[in-house]
Amino acid sequence: MKHIAIVGAGPAGIATALLLAEQGLKVTLLDQELEFDRVFRGEGLMPSGLAALYEMGLKETFFSIESRQLDAWDFYVGGQQRMRVVEPEENGLATHIINQSALLKAMVEKANKLSNFEFCPGWQVVELLKAQRKNDPVGNVIGVRAKAKGKNGGQSRDILADAVIAADGRYSRLRKLAGLSLDQSPTQFDVLWFKLPAPPTLKAETPFVACLQPDRQFAFYPSWDNRIQIGWITQKTKSIKTTPSVQDLKNRDWIEEFALALPSDLAAHFRSHKNELEGPIFLDVQVGCCAQWSQPGLLLIGDAAHPMAPNRAQGINMALRDAIVVANHMQQVDNRNGPVPVEVFQAIQAERQPEIEAVQKMQLAEWRKVAFISTPGLPYEGFKAIASLFGRFKFAQNIWLHEQAGLRNGVLPVSLSL
Repeated sequence: MKHIAIVGAGPAGIATALLLAEQGLKVTLLDQELEFDRVFRGEGLMPSGLAALYEMGLKETFFSIESRQLDAWDFYVGGQQRMRVVEPEENGLATHIINQSALLKAMVEKANKLSNFEFCPGWQVVELLKAQRKNDPVGNVIGVRAKAKGKNGGQSRDILADAVIAADGRYSRLRKLAGLSLDQSPTQFDVLWFKLPAPPTLKAETPFVACLQPDRQFAFYPSWDNRIQIGWITQKTKSIKTTPSVQDLKNRDWIEEFALALPSDLAAHFRSHKNELEGPIFLDVQVGCCAQWSQPGLLLIGDAAHPMAPNRAQGINMALRDAIVVANHMQQVDNRNGPVPVEVFQAIQAERQPEIEAVQKMQLAEWRKVAFISTPGLPYEGFKAIASLFGRFKFAQNIWLHEQAGLRNGVLPVSLSL
């Protein structure tokens, strides 16, 4: 049977590995880490991502992990709630906050039941193996060379495969080894992540809360672990000389920064738990898309091909949809040994790229809008006045939902072929 090596055990890699193994292909999944837990993983599963999981037959798996269904989207401007949008549930699908590490672990456990699947944690790819041919300076990728970490550190292993799929994230090592370039969009922001014990009022409901003050923007939500996850938007620095050090960030009085944009009850909770604040964890925001996702024997998917901005957690949602499209196209390929035609990889890119570019455009437009309305003076004061006047009306809430439709439900239909 065909052998597919997949590098990166995140949402894109694991979902693709599971689907291809279920199709009868031999699959080897490698990841450089020994455990699924990370310092930070995206936790938002939009209806588009949840639908993708259900399409994969993972509904029962999803309900076995820790999650919280989102109840509403709250918008605070000037320390007061100006609008609340109830999270709609359509066809049984709504936004959820999930334990991504638990989901990935459960998916691997399901794949491990298949005899044609092998999971290799703690192996880092250091080289692409290529078959050099006459008049072909690039050569076909025919596998990877990996080195072990942990107790097996120092060991090396060559894995030959009919195709290599790189799902190793925004800083993709395989993308660099292959010499494939990423066309980055200009981004003006990075994000700092914090955690704090959730107040009692947020243990019974699960809103996503966006807070806006002049030159101060952050959001928080109660996570699956009954703590609130806080994301602070910070301007991207262009020079190492102006980049704050970790110690500088830790010394800043973040609780007071948050409290200034919160109503009195939430501000009091933040202040009373000041010593329990965890973070910040720095996220270097990158948004872009490779002009070329593949070369003979190699395909990039997920953030390796198109790193997403963090708003609306599009990384995991687009990754799951990538996996479905890969599985659909691979289903048309002969299962017997032999290279996967590069035209198959090109067809996958052609199907996925329009949605990726549309979603990234919406993400960046949202960031620019936030930057504008938080500008001190007329932009901020004007937005506060408009939000105060119209935020309580259903038509204004529906306008916001309509603008978010692509980020919630995807832009193009994606469905697993039977």
